[in-house]
Amino acid sequence: MGIRAFQAEEIFDEHQIKKEQLLLVQDAYFAGYISPEEAAMRQIPVERFGGAKILPGLFDSHIHGAVGADTMDASVASLDAISQYLLSLGTTSWMPTTVTAELAAIEAAVAAVAAYVPGADKARVYGCFVEGPYLTAEHGGAHPPAYMRDLSQSELERLLKAGTVTALAVAPEKEGAQEFIRYAVERGIHISLAHTSASYEQAVAAIYSGADAVVHTFCGMTPMHHRSPNLVGAALVCDEVYAELIADGIHVQKPVMEVLRRCKPQGKLILVSDAISATGLKDGQYKLGLEAVTVKDGIPRTGTGSLAGSTTSLLDEVRRVILELGEEPLNAVHMASLNPSRRFGLEAEIGSIHAGKRADFIVVDEQYRLREVWKDGKRVSGGGSCK
Repeated sequence: MGIRAFQAEEIFDEHQIKKEQLLLVQDAYFAGYISPEEAAMRQIPVERFGGAKILPGLFDSHIHGAVGADTMDASVASLDAISQYLLSLGTTSWMPTTVTAELAAIEAAVAAVAAYVPGADKARVYGCFVEGPYLTAEHGGAHPPAYMRDLSQSELERLLKAGTVTALAVAPEKEGAQEFIRYAVERGIHISLAHTSASYEQAVAAIYSGADAVVHTFCGMTPMHHRSPNLVGAALVCDEVYAELIADGIHVQKPVMEVLRRCKPQGKLILVSDAISATGLKDGQYKLGLEAVTVKDGIPRTGTGSLAGSTTSLLDEVRRVILELGEEPLNAVHMASLNPSRRFGLEAEIGSIHAGKRADFIVVDEQYRLREVWKDGKRVSGGGSCK
């Protein structure tokens, strides 16, 4: 492919928004910047995106499925379908996410993810997020209580033998939680606090034991009260912990999203879709793992009325956070790219536009509507054929 330059009204670099320079790509990697004059002098080919912005490819670190496919299908075909769909929406990397089920079914899903190698026209896959079975029924949402389990180090070892467990959800009030969290962290697993009735004290103890994130903050947990702050309170005041947010305008109302945005330090808020198999399809009857889900007006719910994930995309969330909440655009983009990459130690490879990183980027218009998707320096969606 050689070296090429890209021009846009704005380029969302890792540290600032650049407006005058051209972005350089050498083969499959970002290679810094160059002035238009030097590019002309060196006769470097220039791809021009008039009236557009170049953003880094997005990374969804909590997503169950899309277009009728689910991570729990434990199949290459399903992972392929999800990966292809996500790439078409500007999500260039994702972390397949399981749900509560029999341990053997979760093992099969983890093994399938470990064996999966996405093609050039598919989004990258980075490990697996095991959400369940170590949750609490009171706030289980779409996770079936019958399959929720006590914490078990031996079961964790079974999952690790099956494949790569990058992140694991834990309800911190479970017996032996602190010891279990330390055990998991020692094995390189990121612990996410989720679907829980934990008190503030139990949540903080879990964070001190090594838990580094709160799953879809405000959802699937006891609400915050001024005399009982619970996990929500810990998410707001513990600066070291990441906080996931589903910014679809349904899971969390805008004023509450604003509270979270103001409380979390820059770099500690992560946008996730929590999307399910119904994503990209019309309203109807679907499943999230074993749970029957009805989607109406794009909103998935269980038979009891609980929200069951979403049908949103990361780019839609980024747009909402910028245009409706007024977040500084570069910070909002980082919430869906650099921040999750840093959490999982992937920031040297993906997550931002910076020399030496993979040339995964998207082109959007002034309203953050998608125009093109590029992966490894090649156009994979929009604007014509791959170059």
